Amino acid sequence: MQKAFKWFAIAVLLLLIQFKPKPVIACVEGLSWGMDLSTVERHLGVTLEPVQEELNNNLFKVKDFQISGLPVESLRVRVEEEHGLDELVYEMDYENMTEVLAGLRHRFGPPVGTSLEVDGRSAQQQWIWHTGEDLITAIKSEQRPFLLFYRPSRLNPSFL
Repeated sequence: MQKAFKWFAIAVLLLLIQFKPKPVIACVEGLSWGMDLSTVERHLGVTLEPVQEELNNNLFKVKDFQISGLPVESLRVRVEEEHGLDELVYEMDYENMTEVLAGLRHRFGPPVGTSLEVDGRSAQQQWIWHTGEDLITAIKSEQRPFLLFYRPSRLNPSFL
């Protein structure tokens, strides 16, 4: 009986650890995955506008935003009703790409990089970092501005 209680207590503890909001290393200090929309807006000091897409009523954006003094053309966030803040996407001008990539490399080490063709027409480069908490993807494409995409990691690297 006591052994079963120990296993139950461990399972409950692990479950609580999983549901605790995790910090976002998303260029804006203090954000946490799972924050609700009003908390994200208050923390960023902006009002996020809903993106008008039929299927996505949980996608919000703000234009002409700044992170650490760098201009951001657009910041999009996905805030799920049940799970809160779930992803961030920054669209930036290419003139800031080198500084952003260098900063990420300095903070998290060398990325996994790849180049690929999209639809056989345009080339795209991707750099990917796994921080343990976040998955960060930087994308350079001929078709779009420089994108910086953050989402919580679904993989615990210690299990590999």
